Amino acid sequence: MPSRRPTRLTGPGRVFSPNWEPFPLPAGQVGAVVLTHAHLDHCGYLPALARQGFTGPVLATPHTAELAEIVLRDSARLLAEEAEHANSYGWSRHHPALPLYTEDDVDRAVRLITPVDPGQAAVIAPHATLMLHHAGHILGPAWARLEITGSHGSSILACTGTSAAPRTGCCARPTRSPGPTCCSSSRRTGTASTPTSRPGRPSPAPSPGPCSGAAQ
Repeated sequence: MPSRRPTRLTGPGRVFSPNWEPFPLPAGQVGAVVLTHAHLDHCGYLPALARQGFTGPVLATPHTAELAEIVLRDSARLLAEEAEHANSYGWSRHHPALPLYTEDDVDRAVRLITPVDPGQAAVIAPHATLMLHHAGHILGPAWARLEITGSHGSSILACTGTSAAPRTGCCARPTRSPGPTCCSSSRRTGTASTPTSRPGRPSPAPSPGPCSGAAQ
């Protein structure tokens, strides 16, 4: 029996979500995912990615790993309730309306989450080493420092995810590290990728501010 593409929830004034579009490359070819923190706009695509065939590790700090499971299970429950409501009251143009992912998909995703302590080096691919650093913001967030080595030397990339000064005692203060070659941050107002200081000169950690990255 041929597989059927899951139905998208759409109602009055609703826009088709890009989350329903096919992933840009086969999910099974994705080697690893780095999750900077557990807000739903960062971790919420993981169950859908796992359902499409992703089996690599999802690297995150221990606190982010715990919080992400709570957030994803709650999200799956809400998506199921929304689909049920759409089918009961007929506000979706699709019949039946289906949730983006289910609790079974969450189970697949949660099994892939691999805790990595801040400051601990983790080899995530040939010639690619990840290190997570405290980022403030909520419990367990991190900004990611990726060192890629090759025949012409090494490059250091940094992605902020989200970084902010902690407001409570449960959040570690953001940490700094020797400057990256390139710093990438995705903010609420758009995405920016900007070079940092000149080679050989240390740069500060990615600047604090409300940022969002991929379920990344």
